[in-house]
Amino acid sequence: MSKTNDILEHLDAKKFRHVVPLQLRFNDIDIFGHVNNNSQLALFDVGKTEFYNTLRGELIDWNRVESVIVNLNCTFMEQIHFKDPMEVRTRVKKIGERSFVLQQILRNAASRQICSMCESVMVSIDFDTRESKPIPDSIAEGLAKWM
Repeated sequence: MSKTNDILEHLDAKKFRHVVPLQLRFNDIDIFGHVNNNSQLALFDVGKTEFYNTLRGELIDWNRVESVIVNLNCTFMEQIHFKDPMEVRTRVKKIGERSFVLQQILRNAASRQICSMCESVMVSIDFDTRESKPIPDSIAEGLAKWM
């Protein structure tokens, strides 16, 4: 069994309940006519931003961020082309005392084909000291709803 099949076996798109439709841009496309891997990371960021806005019930205050990415792993499984109707789907995989793991997929909304998967370890920080801190209870409770 290939690594891709092994990954797909453990992914159930229904568990990724936070869904954001994506608009692919001209500059996302590379010389081969598909969405560049670096652009896919930016699309995952769109999903993270919208997820966090939903979690907080308000827009992110970029002058007072509450968490940062400390680790990012992405697996590219299928090509994405410019006209593909794509969506980014997000779920919470794990919640710790000071960190949590977001798992995301880029999926073709028409065919339901999972094209790539990303896991991000996010650490809660004190903005002023730049030190990690325990995840606030209100955030932890919100995260738990998306597991």
